[in-house]
Amino acid sequence: MPPAVRGGRTGGQFTNNQLASTMDGIALDKADPSLQRRAPSPSAMTGTRKKHRMAPRTLFFVANLDPLDGSAHALYCARNAISLANNCPPGCSVVFLHASGASKESILSLHNAPETPSLRTVGLPHVRRKKWFPINLNTVFHKAAARFIQGCAQPGDTVSTASFPEMLRFLGQKLSGSGIRMVYEVHQLEIQSRHESHEKCTSEFGALAFADVFITTCEPLAEILSRNFPEKRRHNLGLAASYGPVEAVAPTAGPFRIGYFGSVSTEQGIPWLASQWPGISQRCGRTVELHIHGRNRRNEDSIPGDPPSGLHSHGPIPSSSVPAACAGFHALVIPALDQAHRASIAFTKAYDYAGLALPILAADLPTVREVLAEGTHALFFRPGCADSLAACIKKISADPGLAASMSANLRLRAAELSWNSRARRWWEAASQ
Repeated sequence: MPPAVRGGRTGGQFTNNQLASTMDGIALDKADPSLQRRAPSPSAMTGTRKKHRMAPRTLFFVANLDPLDGSAHALYCARNAISLANNCPPGCSVVFLHASGASKESILSLHNAPETPSLRTVGLPHVRRKKWFPINLNTVFHKAAARFIQGCAQPGDTVSTASFPEMLRFLGQKLSGSGIRMVYEVHQLEIQSRHESHEKCTSEFGALAFADVFITTCEPLAEILSRNFPEKRRHNLGLAASYGPVEAVAPTAGPFRIGYFGSVSTEQGIPWLASQWPGISQRCGRTVELHIHGRNRRNEDSIPGDPPSGLHSHGPIPSSSVPAACAGFHALVIPALDQAHRASIAFTKAYDYAGLALPILAADLPTVREVLAEGTHALFFRPGCADSLAACIKKISADPGLAASMSANLRLRAAELSWNSRARRWWEAASQ
């Protein structure tokens, strides 16, 4: 038996016999007049675009995922939809289409966000594929999203998704000629880790051709799109800081405590950092502690603690608990390695750490430097170099004035990197 098809609004399941009728009658929100089917005039459906565009009346932000599953991309998509709704132009609104039964209230609660009148969330039929089931059924959600948008969108509205190229292709084909603009957020590309002739690269570029506007998260992505799609508009907006500033702790004669939050995978540099920590701590000339809060992948070993050397492994914590867990930390570390394409995509930690406004010790990678300035927001060390990191720790731990200056500068930078600031720039990009 194939996996059950779930109906997003109630979280219930559809049988195979019920699926077709459900897809034909995909739920428009009967309680919400603004989402009722609207019939544009034939002349409006020609797809002709004016040179100077107004902001879209409705933005449909589509994500084939469960916004409550705790993954980094799910957190991003939900937070992005919320911030876009909070900052949309007058008369505009955001409809967040997702693949779950999560309510609007539960999504807002996860992000500690207040009620947002201009945001509507709609769960659509979807399939959660089991490991043993060999067929990819993303098309169930794709068809549901297309039916929903076709049922209530008008020319001049916008559809957007982030890092779902096949959904972009499907919706682009279904909505072609409708006068609806496609804005695609690019967070990474196949060509960053494969040869351009690889079938996955050519397939992805074929999907990207359906976008009218690209929004990127770092310069390397913008450069690739500029070379391959010179005729399309591109806007590099980066990411945003999900946390607010915490109280900085001045270095004292006691242990100098460094924190890390996030994945403990190899490319993030945590296995390397843990293996090198005893030697790093000895080079610092004082007691130094490293506190790791993170989850390992299923095929990777967890990071064991080594308290005698100052290495403490605490396991993962909820995103909402990160600010409280920073209490007593003097600095945060980004130990990412210069491996494969990871060094040329945006680092969420660079933004989130800036929001926390604690001094940052960061691997010297181009996409980190896009966010943080040397000596102003962070001290940079050579990726994978224990001596270089130890020198940075010695410098910041011995200079309370430098640490205080960096924290103050990061508070100012955090305001520039806020979700509200990014959302306003997003709307400007989509309206051009």
